[in-house]
Amino acid sequence: MQPHTLLITSADETQRAFIAAQLDADGHTVHEADSPESTVAKLSTHAVDVLLLGELHRPADSPALLRAIRADQHTRVHPGQPTITLGASDDLTTLRAYETGSDHHLPADSAYVILRAVLASVVRRTLHDVTSRHLHIGSLHIDTSACSVEVDGQPMRTSRMEFDLLAKLATDPTKVFTKNEIKRAIGRDSSYSDRTVDSHVCRLRTRLANTDGGTWLPSTWGRGYSLLRAEHRS
Repeated sequence: MQPHTLLITSADETQRAFIAAQLDADGHTVHEADSPESTVAKLSTHAVDVLLLGELHRPADSPALLRAIRADQHTRVHPGQPTITLGASDDLTTLRAYETGSDHHLPADSAYVILRAVLASVVRRTLHDVTSRHLHIGSLHIDTSACSVEVDGQPMRTSRMEFDLLAKLATDPTKVFTKNEIKRAIGRDSSYSDRTVDSHVCRLRTRLANTDGGTWLPSTWGRGYSLLRAEHRS
């Protein structure tokens, strides 16, 4: 199994340390969290392939956190974040884990070899999302799961709408997207005006130019915008 980036969330420090040590020995990059707040913070700033979500200080915290992720309540965390839950093995707990969005539920005392097998299965099922979420265009790196942007390795702050716009254009860097296509990418409805699109594009163009000095987001009169001009195709 190839190395992945994993986040272990649990209030049980002994459990976290044991699992982290085993995963580290298998070559994975491991982050740890012990609360809903620290979990969201880690998911927002790291490209986590699988979340291992154990029990937290209050029994309702873990299910509530996963429900919030699945409902897209944390704007910098992908709602489809692959998640393995670790908890009690009774039928009701297992049912609730799946109802809240778990990709696989395991008893907290499962042997590590079982966890490793389940991890491989979850990664295999979600492989397309894991491998397609990183968009690289020249010096620009977009992580569609973490909703983060880097230029030459340096973080670039964007609003949610600006990120959605940039991610849409990056899927086909030299294609000219119409303003209607862009409106659908940056909003849940069609209430945005052409001026709103122009405003977001202008801000993004300035941010990118200030970061690496390149020519980004050229406009094509009467058609729309692309991330790069056709001659810059790589």
